[in-house]
Amino acid sequence: MFEIELKAHVSDRAPVIAALNSFACYQGAVQKEDCYYALQGKKRCRIRKETPFLVQGQPEPQLPAGKTAVPRCFFTYKRKERRTSADGIMLEVNDEKESEFCSSEALEAYLSDNGFEVVLKKHKTVLGWMYKDIHIELCSVPPLGDFLELETLAEKNDTQTIEHRQKALKDVLKRAGLNTDAIENRYYSDMLREAEKISITGGQKQCLTEDYINSRHEKL
Repeated sequence: MFEIELKAHVSDRAPVIAALNSFACYQGAVQKEDCYYALQGKKRCRIRKETPFLVQGQPEPQLPAGKTAVPRCFFTYKRKERRTSADGIMLEVNDEKESEFCSSEALEAYLSDNGFEVVLKKHKTVLGWMYKDIHIELCSVPPLGDFLELETLAEKNDTQTIEHRQKALKDVLKRAGLNTDAIENRYYSDMLREAEKISITGGQKQCLTEDYINSRHEKL
């Protein structure tokens, strides 16, 4: 399956949450801890650990059949591609391979023993919704800020399919109260590296990250 995704900056969470609650199905909140591994700087993969939590003021999560709000682990490999549409909007079109497992300990040991190195860590505090076949996430990504991520899946990645899916994503973006000029074309990894360069010392960077996470919890 191909993952078709866009993300946009969010300056004010409250009206976006209110808009999403009005038309999309709320599915709960999770903390996502992403750890990216690379072999000699290439062939990147990701281990993700998800921990659900409750958000005061939000409705009871409506989970898909067979899904429960428990901690989960995922191993993901993506063949990434970015495409620019005729109107200049950048989309991620990724060939994603993902598996869920109970514990990451064995895989982490295997990657470490076979030359893979941790090249990036990312924390996301996520509120999730579903609308038709579109997965919606309002994400806080320290120290970058808040983003709305929209994702849908397709069996093909031809131009006609991508254009059709892009229109659906843009419609949801508009219903959430955001304009296309809020769309962010860069990968999170590139943005985090830029933010790291701005930080003067590792201590300041760590302090910034921890303070941001704490402030987001206070607002949720």
